Amino acid sequence: MLYPSYSENKDIKPLNLPHFPTLQQTVVWRNWELVPLDRLAKILGTTEENVLELAQNMGLRVPPSIDEQWLIRGYITIIRTNWHILPYDQLLELLGWSADMLAYALKEDDFLWVKLGYLKPNVEPVTYRPLTQDEEIRTQEIRGIIDTHFPDSRTESPVKPFDFLNNFKKNDKSAAPWLVSANPDEVLLNEQWTVTYPEGLERVKTFALRFATEHEEAWGIQLPVSSVSIDAADAADSTVATDASGQRKISLTITPDSSLLSESHRIQVTADQIDIQAVDEVGLLRGLNWLQKSMTERNAPYLKQALTVRNTRFDLRYIYSYFAVYGDPLLDANIDPYPDELLSQLSKLGVNGVWLQAVLYKLVPFEHDLELSLDWEKRIEGLRRLVDRAADYGIGIYLYYNEPRAMPLQFFEKFPDWKGHVDVEDASLCTSHPDVQAYIKSSTARLFTEVPKLAGLFTITMSENLTNCFSRAGGGQTNCPRCASRSPHEVAAEVNRLIAEAAHSVAPNARILCWTWGWTQWLGWNAETIDEAIDLLPAQVSVMSNSEEGLITDIGGVQGNIVDYSISQVGPSEKALRIWGKAKQRGISTVAKVQFNTTWECSSVPYLPTIDLLEQHLNNLQESGVSGLMLSWTLGGYPSLNLEFASQYYWDTEETSVNRPELVSGRVFGEKAGAVVRQAWSTFSSAFKQFPFDVSVVYNAPQNIGPANLLYDTPTGFNSTMVGIPYDDLKSWRAIYPEDVFEDQFKQVADGWKKGIDILKEAEPLINSSDSGKKAAFNDLLHVANAAYCHFKTTHMQINFVKLRDKLNETTDEQEIQQIKAQLFAIIDEEIELAIDLYHIVRNDSRIGFEASNHYFYTVQDLKEKVINCLYVRKRLEERN
Repeated sequence: MLYPSYSENKDIKPLNLPHFPTLQQTVVWRNWELVPLDRLAKILGTTEENVLELAQNMGLRVPPSIDEQWLIRGYITIIRTNWHILPYDQLLELLGWSADMLAYALKEDDFLWVKLGYLKPNVEPVTYRPLTQDEEIRTQEIRGIIDTHFPDSRTESPVKPFDFLNNFKKNDKSAAPWLVSANPDEVLLNEQWTVTYPEGLERVKTFALRFATEHEEAWGIQLPVSSVSIDAADAADSTVATDASGQRKISLTITPDSSLLSESHRIQVTADQIDIQAVDEVGLLRGLNWLQKSMTERNAPYLKQALTVRNTRFDLRYIYSYFAVYGDPLLDANIDPYPDELLSQLSKLGVNGVWLQAVLYKLVPFEHDLELSLDWEKRIEGLRRLVDRAADYGIGIYLYYNEPRAMPLQFFEKFPDWKGHVDVEDASLCTSHPDVQAYIKSSTARLFTEVPKLAGLFTITMSENLTNCFSRAGGGQTNCPRCASRSPHEVAAEVNRLIAEAAHSVAPNARILCWTWGWTQWLGWNAETIDEAIDLLPAQVSVMSNSEEGLITDIGGVQGNIVDYSISQVGPSEKALRIWGKAKQRGISTVAKVQFNTTWECSSVPYLPTIDLLEQHLNNLQESGVSGLMLSWTLGGYPSLNLEFASQYYWDTEETSVNRPELVSGRVFGEKAGAVVRQAWSTFSSAFKQFPFDVSVVYNAPQNIGPANLLYDTPTGFNSTMVGIPYDDLKSWRAIYPEDVFEDQFKQVADGWKKGIDILKEAEPLINSSDSGKKAAFNDLLHVANAAYCHFKTTHMQINFVKLRDKLNETTDEQEIQQIKAQLFAIIDEEIELAIDLYHIVRNDSRIGFEASNHYFYTVQDLKEKVINCLYVRKRLEERN
């Protein structure tokens, strides 16, 4: 049932979008090539021919090329782009959804309702009608704009949206050419070698067979694979020469060592024997991965004769999928959040865990309302399959556990004793009630019974969704009469304990991570109560904290502090160090939640090439003593250069003391080009430190939407939404920063970033033109850097535009009016160029603009619309007296 609060607000009018002659044309424009033509015609109440005519007259490509992925993986883009132009009924018809499906998405799809501003404007139904003569004239003007500024827009783009999915499909590979080495210290891994593994270890067998298959694909060399008895494997000795048949061996053996963290391993390479010894099965996979990486960097199937010891430094390294559907990722087997090729790429970057959002009553039957658990068997089966597949790559599956979920008030008509804290239309299941505690324990135990190989869970017990009675109770003041006599830290610790005890009753080795996110003063916490909560946790859990939480900032002379999502300001903070220190006193392992790829500081790019900042953070974390890393929230899961760099820190090796940025840049781009790229990384890092960080800035300012955010010659009156729609809400954008400081900081970021791009371009002619891998890596980096610049530069421009527009609306001095207009026209010209530049980047890189929980922030249609919008606003300003 659609929540009443999700209905259209009769008092809120939608955005005025006068740059299109009619609303029907806006609907056609924004949905072109996103939804099937017949569906678009149906909601407009007309024929396909009429819709085609509307599109063609505006300069759109006819017939449209429709990609079904938009309705599967891009539905949030469709919802957001139609939020102000279609009423609910037509939006549902456009999506092909029921009202319940949309209600669930708005509630559970990573706070979509919040991202849309907690409101649905009152939009009248849109129907087709013939255009008036004036509307036809304006339509031809739009077509002229498209023909002038986007002459290639009616041709196929080199890359289509969602093409990045092809990066995670298994492709047929042809063996790369390689040269015979004359180096006597190197070993050629040819057909004379056999991979041997201990019999009975099926997972290790899988590792060995995949290693042999990929070796043949890479180098055209077949490696036999065979098992040996456990006793023989235990007796493996690197001094053993070739056997009677002349075969050399790559021997995989497990040697448990409780003094070392999981996955620790050593590789001994000699002329006749390669020994990989590890403390556990996955450690053997890491050793095989190291062999592959060494040969890839060598560009030939040769290995240097040496002993390499790799003792694990961070035993947990888990991340989110770059493209998983967030709301209900396990229901449809065809929407795979972690295809094998993605798991393979992440595994080779040292990732050993991935996570998914979970709602408990969707995974195991909720006996008190079984309708809520419809299709739970399908989800559990999907989870089992994923757990088994991921294990083949040394990766465990973790669930985001924000439980128990609140229920609508009508639920408590049947279970009045369970009702806890009331928040508008929902109430929490009071976790102080014995029956609710029994539900948490029995359902969690059932989850691990159904999926016994599940690696673990991480919890949020405060804020985020409404769960326990203190989870969203400002100041720690709950309206639950049962919990009013208790404290937030007592209840949060209790919920974590109930979950951990239930999980460990079935799966003793499951890792339960208790995240301190939300353990803040706003919700009634302080340093002492955090310590008390940690004291109440069972010893078998891990304590996870945001690395940068509580970090004090001084940017542009403005004092602030960080909650999370910072790359520009480097952690860990004193608060995080103190929390980890307290946990260590109790013998509890510690985990740092970080963002190594990207953050809401600019989430439209897959990674930010600020390697110096990443290096500083990793060095700090190494010194902190944490043993685990949560590498991303929903954003930041792309297998990138940043993750490649971070992987240098996961094990202690002989390379520990080397200059890692130079090492990685040299490997990836070649020595000469790498030295220049290294300079560009430093320049990007220096520029990014000027980012005016505040959590409200990263949520509300336009740096995530970038050039696609429209200009408005009069104030819209709408408040910017959390990583959703920035509108023109400069007050929310700037948060703690004065307007002038805010503008200047983004100018510094953009100008400094441009310097980094100029340096980066100097590396291009230094790359070996015959090395396709290095050229591809450079193009990847250049796309990302240029796209990030467009987002930073447009944010500076839009800040200045709103300032000047508001000043223009307040002044009556004619000379000042003309001066302001001239400045506004210059900004509009710049905005047009930025939109066009980003348009060309997007047509060549399908990752740009995409983020897993927001889907595409913009489409090529949005970027073209921005140019139409800019020229319309310019005309309006020119006409103003």
